[in-house]
Amino acid sequence: MLILPLITLGIVLLSGFLIRRLLGIRKGRWGATALAVILGQSGTIGILQFITGDAIGVGPEWLPLGLTLAVTLSMLALTLIELVARPDARPRPFRIPHPVREVRGSIERSNRYAQVSAIAIRSGLLGVTGIDGPDGGSRLGRALATTFEQSGGLFVKLGQAMASQPQLVTPAIAHELTRLQDQAAPADPEAALQVLADELGPLDAVFRTFSAEPVATASIGQTYFAELLDGRPVIVKVQRPGIRRSLERDLDILARLAEMLERRAVWARTLGIKELTAGFAEATREELDFRLEAANCEAARASLDAELPMVIPGIVSEFTTSRVLVQERIPGGSIRTPAIFDDITPRRRRELADALLSVMIKDMLGGAKFHADPHAGNVFLQPDGRLGLIDFGATGRLNRFEQAGVLDLFQGLQRENPALMRSAALRLGAATTRVDTEALDRDLAQLLTRAILPGDRLNPAAIGEIVFVFRDYGISLPRSITALFRTLYTTIGTLEVISPDYDLIGGIARCSDVIESPFSSPSSLRDFAQDQVLALAPVLGRLPGDLDDVLRSLGKGELRTRVSLLSEPEDVRVLWSMLNRALLVVVGAVGLIASAILLAAQAGGSGDDGSVVLGFVGGIGFAFSSLLLLRTIVQTLRDRQPS
Repeated sequence: MLILPLITLGIVLLSGFLIRRLLGIRKGRWGATALAVILGQSGTIGILQFITGDAIGVGPEWLPLGLTLAVTLSMLALTLIELVARPDARPRPFRIPHPVREVRGSIERSNRYAQVSAIAIRSGLLGVTGIDGPDGGSRLGRALATTFEQSGGLFVKLGQAMASQPQLVTPAIAHELTRLQDQAAPADPEAALQVLADELGPLDAVFRTFSAEPVATASIGQTYFAELLDGRPVIVKVQRPGIRRSLERDLDILARLAEMLERRAVWARTLGIKELTAGFAEATREELDFRLEAANCEAARASLDAELPMVIPGIVSEFTTSRVLVQERIPGGSIRTPAIFDDITPRRRRELADALLSVMIKDMLGGAKFHADPHAGNVFLQPDGRLGLIDFGATGRLNRFEQAGVLDLFQGLQRENPALMRSAALRLGAATTRVDTEALDRDLAQLLTRAILPGDRLNPAAIGEIVFVFRDYGISLPRSITALFRTLYTTIGTLEVISPDYDLIGGIARCSDVIESPFSSPSSLRDFAQDQVLALAPVLGRLPGDLDDVLRSLGKGELRTRVSLLSEPEDVRVLWSMLNRALLVVVGAVGLIASAILLAAQAGGSGDDGSVVLGFVGGIGFAFSSLLLLRTIVQTLRDRQPS
């Protein structure tokens, strides 16, 4: 009774070892190897059952045939697995999972994914064919709003983010999503207060008074009014209990849903839903650590010009943790409060808009972190007539190279120069396909004709359309640039709330004395030029000698040029590898054909010694040729994987 299990185990081990050696696999793919051996073993048992009628009762004399079949079928199975598996997938690092936690998490994710998918199907999200037509965007917007509203949690936050970005999702979709703005329900009061106690200790040791009812609720945290022991009024932002776990679960589901939608729905590919959700996930994860928001707020407060009619509330750092943020409370109300500007003159309102604009552009073009969500709800009007800017959870930042590219983009917009805008976009982004520059310039020129409104006012919609035009031509801009455009669009909307019919171009001109770009002052321009000269110093040092050599050769008639396609050893190695594998494929294919002919001749022979030899040679040739082809296929697939 023990002979058969031992034989089976021996065949499995030998098969696994042999197929890895024969196919040239020295590392990785252990799971695929095990699966291939199981499939090969199952196939072997099936074949032996067909031949003998009793695969369980075969004797040791069948071991050579069983091993041969198991190895051959396992190699074929492993090759098929390599073909089906994504060749560009990077293997994940091995870790020992916690069995209970992993099973529970898998069940929760599966249930949640099934729930969200069912809601999406019921709402008709997969049935929307596109966003074109008079009602296409509205139908899609209603389906998205219904899906997000019924799914709850993080999906409501995504809907709110999309509603505030009509330049990316079209105004019709954004309008339908506006109903999600007030959907965040308060967390369990006792659980929220427990988070606060876990982070700061007993409340009476920190606060003189604390309002148990939240004054505002959001998907990640909710805020309370309180008063410190020294009498300072503060705002306390507390992270929702268990938000990290549920957020990661929903982000995982959101990524899967976005990938499915891009495969199945044209509108999802048109909107770039996968890229939108990836940027949303990155920004959302950053909001989980309130210490980052505190640092961003303090940095913005330190760089704020004291002469501007603006304030940024300070952070009470001793009571701020990753899950609790304590900040000074500024008086006043949100600028979207009805009639809040009734006592403010139009000239003063324009000055306030200029102040906000100068802060935003100064940070954008100065390399500092800029407020990435300056909507009207995050801007307050104080009783003394100054503006207050709050909520630095979402920020962006441009590096020096991006700052220069953005300057070129807006200089092209201001000068109505499409070629300058196109050149800047190609430097900033990556062209995923061949760009028709003439057609792109024509579309940009049409956009520029709509960008300037009567009275030299900038059309806010033109800011959002720029991203769409570049994307339509296969130019993928980095997330930092798309975040900048989203912020600019939001800023323009807030400026018009502060000062209706605000002249953006005139505002930029009025704020030019406080806006510092990398090239706005002689010292910064001199520093940039000095950096470029230092970078070119080695080339400039060799230039006189190289130029002298060229002129001397030209005078003697000895100037020659040579173009070498294989001047690098790596190029030669790659070419020889390709030729070698092509030769192996040809040899294997010819061997298979020749072996098949020999086996056919042996089958039609008379059974004499000659036909036996033909069958033996044909079998050996068939096995060798099959091994050659399978090994070549596997090695080619594995070479395509990232190192």
